[in-house]
Amino acid sequence: MRPLKNRPWPWVPEMVKPAFTIIFIALLLETIFSFLVTCPFQLGTCDALAEVEEEPYHIGNRKCRLCHFEYFKEWEKDPHANAFARLGRMKNNPYCLKCHTTGYGQPQGFVSEKITPELRGVQCEACHGPGSKHKDNPYDKGAFPIGRRIDYQRVCIKCHDRNWTPEFDYDKYRKRIEHRIKPKVEKGAPSR
Repeated sequence: MRPLKNRPWPWVPEMVKPAFTIIFIALLLETIFSFLVTCPFQLGTCDALAEVEEEPYHIGNRKCRLCHFEYFKEWEKDPHANAFARLGRMKNNPYCLKCHTTGYGQPQGFVSEKITPELRGVQCEACHGPGSKHKDNPYDKGAFPIGRRIDYQRVCIKCHDRNWTPEFDYDKYRKRIEHRIKPKVEKGAPSR
């Protein structure tokens, strides 16, 4: 009898190996067949995969600043820009990260300082929503970040609640973060 360490599948007795091999191959073929049935291939593409529309994702304000530089410069002076740095030793606390980063806990949002450093702090997309579609199609109204269609007061209150900012008054604080620069419309660009 051969030693156990040299035998393939050492936990399977020798007399059962042929049956074990047949069962293994049958399960593998069944898995492949069920995939082909649920996702029929036509000309090398799967219709089910082709119909999936990509969800918007966070791109970071370094991409936003390419077109919105005046707003970016304004944001750099705002306390929200340094929200992550203010965490100090709490930079790995998930409860803190949801308010001191952009997109934490969301698809393609902040993961960690090492993996997604470009999403540290409370950036454009924290209020305006993921900007990937807007970056790719800046004049398509359907591609604007979702933030243009939501209640900003509700966005603020998610972090500035009674526990962390008891004195928070939306009307008073909004004036501190409102964009003071009016958007420029380029010649030939459709009006927004």
